[in-house]
Amino acid sequence: MGSMQSESKTIYSKDTFFSEVEFSFKGKGIARLMSREMHNGTVISLNDSTVSNIDFKKKKYSIKTFDEILKKKENNDDENVNQDNADDENVNGELNEFFISKEPELVNGFEAYKITIQTKRKKIEGTSNTTEFGNKTSTTFEAQEKTIIYSNYIWFSKTLREPDFVIKIKNEISEFQNSWADMSIDLTEYGIDKDSIIVKMSTESEDGNFNFDLISFQKILENDKKLRVPKDFKKVRKI
Repeated sequence: MGSMQSESKTIYSKDTFFSEVEFSFKGKGIARLMSREMHNGTVISLNDSTVSNIDFKKKKYSIKTFDEILKKKENNDDENVNQDNADDENVNGELNEFFISKEPELVNGFEAYKITIQTKRKKIEGTSNTTEFGNKTSTTFEAQEKTIIYSNYIWFSKTLREPDFVIKIKNEISEFQNSWADMSIDLTEYGIDKDSIIVKMSTESEDGNFNFDLISFQKILENDKKLRVPKDFKKVRKI
């Protein structure tokens, strides 16, 4: 389908969390019509219990309170349960193997460990052969099963940690941010702390590839203007 690239910058204080993400998708073939670029941000404020979503390209932003988001989450819970049940029925028998590096390496300026996840997927390929006998033709089909291995790489930090209030909010609010921006992937099935920070990721599949990089992650002063929505941005109902 194409390739996706995402870069994230995070700053925070004791009661405010600011995440800025640049995302691009370059489609192949007919998917070129879906190609796009995004530059979004999220501000979580513990002071006034709000989440602000920012569109830097359009210079617009929207605000929702925690209560508003939680109410919407409750209304969608039943639909999500039904969808999850349907997804469980479509398990395709993929087999995952993983390996975690014993020693850390420096990635994007962070000390990180590398986990390699190999996904083995079976695929049926076939060829058809047509033979002519006078005025008649006979077609045979030969099928062959192949195993395709996709390798995904994730670098995670054992020392970086989001503020406790952000972890709590993410656990309660399902739509913290869109999936391309929020790299809080649950790696507990691989024996990794669920709150570990991902600093880099590179994945591949038959549909394309996805790359993510955490550029910065730092704590700053509480009153820093970088933690606020730019003053010249227009407030709208929804981003």
